[in-house]
Amino acid sequence: MRRIFTLLLTVLLPLSLAGQKTKFTPEHWGLVDGKTVIKANITSPIFRNYSVAVERVLGRGLGLQLGANIMPRGPLPLVPAGGALQMESEWVNFFSLSSFSLTPELRWYTGGGYGHGFYLMGYWRYERYRVGDYGYHFDLERLPNGTVPQGSAVLSGKLDTYSLGMGLGAQWLFGRNKNIVLDWNILGAHIGRGKLGADVVYHLQGGGQLPAESRETASRDILAPLSDLAFLNFDGARGELDEANSTVRAQGIGTPWAFFRMSLSVGFRF
Repeated sequence: MRRIFTLLLTVLLPLSLAGQKTKFTPEHWGLVDGKTVIKANITSPIFRNYSVAVERVLGRGLGLQLGANIMPRGPLPLVPAGGALQMESEWVNFFSLSSFSLTPELRWYTGGGYGHGFYLMGYWRYERYRVGDYGYHFDLERLPNGTVPQGSAVLSGKLDTYSLGMGLGAQWLFGRNKNIVLDWNILGAHIGRGKLGADVVYHLQGGGQLPAESRETASRDILAPLSDLAFLNFDGARGELDEANSTVRAQGIGTPWAFFRMSLSVGFRF
């Protein structure tokens, strides 16, 4: 009888222990302390963007992330520039765009996971766009002699945006030590404001300079075609001609700002 009991214990005890699931905590599996994740967005290169993020597990169900994104200078990704910005067709090839952004983000893992599971996020985003070589034509007011000066202009400047956003996603840990990370940002949206600062270099058709009596209204007329850009709020815009009478510095041009956010990232937990 004793031998049978001993045999049962020998067989059943290992099975019982094997059936117990070890509760995951970062310290048990991390290379350092298990609470830091470095990720790269694998979908952003489609849009000529390169994005990385570092997430720190603050505790059960809570994480803090900082993301950075850069887009090198080039044409508007995947979008015909003339159709998107209502440009004159002869200027499309000269348009260029680059950007840089920083995104602090707070995550709440609804299941109480340590950096894994379904999550809700709240974030703030700063993004700077640099616009170069955006060209257009303009007409000035009729002069006393009856002529209407015409010319061309090229705008180069920067658009700074500041936004607040919310979203949802899911993050999984894979591998023997749960160090491989897959982060699916299912959907996020942010809204805010943007402000454009730019220099517009212009040339009058046929050369020459503006007559003195036209200079007060010339800056307004030179900037007027920018109001056709759908994303700009031109109310309150103003311009100032420089002493050389060939550049207008655009000021006071703002825009409401809204954007969607989706991504798929892979990373490693340390």
